[in-house]
Amino acid sequence: MGIIIRTLYNNQNWRALCKQPRPYNECKRCFKPKEAILGPSPSDEVCTGNCWERNICVKYRWGCNPKGRKFGGRAYIGMKVFFVYKQPGGKQALYTLWGKTTVQSIDDKVVAEGQDDEKGFAFMYFISFVPLPKEKWVRNLTDRELVGEKWLQGAFRYVDTARETRLEQLIEGEKADRPVESPAITIPPTDTILTIRIMPNIEEKLDRIANAEGRQKDEIVREAIAEWLKGREL
Repeated sequence: MGIIIRTLYNNQNWRALCKQPRPYNECKRCFKPKEAILGPSPSDEVCTGNCWERNICVKYRWGCNPKGRKFGGRAYIGMKVFFVYKQPGGKQALYTLWGKTTVQSIDDKVVAEGQDDEKGFAFMYFISFVPLPKEKWVRNLTDRELVGEKWLQGAFRYVDTARETRLEQLIEGEKADRPVESPAITIPPTDTILTIRIMPNIEEKLDRIANAEGRQKDEIVREAIAEWLKGREL
């Protein structure tokens, strides 16, 4: 299993504050109020914003959102990590895959002291790495190609081994056969597929859990059914 982390673009190779962010088309997202960062000013020569993107390839880490949460048991040392940023413009959300590394360690509790952007977060730490050469960046990937469904909120998603392998193949230049747009968690053909209706409040809870844990909703529902059945007398 691997993890995909969705970052903002950084024009200093994710090693420093962006320079003159306003003219960069890829930096436009940082000026939008909905981004959960302290954004730059239009006149900045050097970005005055505050974001983790400025030091991913310096501190080699990423925090778990929302604040106060931990990555939990699904993340582990040795897990492969892929980094993408959302491309600007267009009716369809498209992403560029710009880097990969491996998990070196994971905080078991949130940081109690430190800078304002560190307090209250638990971090995942990576083996030191640099961004891929731009000729190896994989562009125009859909969210379904990355995670199997539309990627709304949340900065990270877990993916299965097959999708992880495919992303590595794309990085190595095997682009002729793009990933199949199927769910990240595939169901064997012998399984029974159930279609159910759920109330809006249940769907909202599923969305919150999925975003917090980087999981797909169908996986959470299957786990919940399995746990419920354990307590039933058959």
